Amino acid sequence: MLVNCIRKHGKKSLSYKIIYRAVKKIQQKTETIPLSILHLAIRGVTPDTTVKA
Repeated sequence: MLVNCIRKHGKKSLSYKIIYRAVKKIQQKTETIPLSILHLAIRGVTPDTTVKA
């Protein structure tokens, strides 16, 4: 889903490269698990609304 949001002009391989580079930079700068930081970042920008049926 993240790859499809980043994809530009239908180039999926380019969006994979962008994500892998970002994850590698996060790991180098923070020296922690980059996926947990990415998860926290996504949770931080999503709205806190709930949908009721």
